[in-house]
Amino acid sequence: MAPKTKESNPIRVGVVGVGRGLSMGGSNSTSGLQLVALCDTWQERLQQAGERLGVETYTDFDEFLSHEMDAVILANYFHQHAPFAIKALAAGKHVMSETAACHTLGEGVALVEAVEKSNLTYMFAENYPYMAYNQEMRRLYQKGHIGDFQYGEGEYVHPDPASIKLGRSCGYDHWRNWIPSTYYCTHSIAPVMDACVVYF
Repeated sequence: MAPKTKESNPIRVGVVGVGRGLSMGGSNSTSGLQLVALCDTWQERLQQAGERLGVETYTDFDEFLSHEMDAVILANYFHQHAPFAIKALAAGKHVMSETAACHTLGEGVALVEAVEKSNLTYMFAENYPYMAYNQEMRRLYQKGHIGDFQYGEGEYVHPDPASIKLGRSCGYDHWRNWIPSTYYCTHSIAPVMDACVVYF
């Protein structure tokens, strides 16, 4: 099943995550997308968003997948992305997954296998390569002004005051509070991969 295009019919999209996710599932002629459903366990905000946008809402992901739509955008918690993407692919939905794609190497393998089995489109939406200074780094690297990339690693570092950190990682069980810092390195590594991966 090939994705629809804005030249024909809009791609009917369901979004998981009514925090950050609300910025990703547009409904207009320029995006070629039509938001048709939202899913989250945050019931109060989910209801408000659903009423404001005029779309169906779900607190259960499996029920959400039964909604008539073409694709799912995952903007939920880090450790849920691979399991949710695998379920969505099995349900016949194309998937765009926000950072990060998987929590473990095993989940990464399972996700790749699910994509290959489904013959559907999976997109990893890491946003940092598209920032202006990272685009400039890519340009300089590809022009040969920096030298050869040999090795890279990274972690997610936010030098913020405690109030900001607590707001971003509220609750003892929040994923930011228990995953190893090196697991969430996509913002650090993605611009480097974008600039250099064609030369590996």
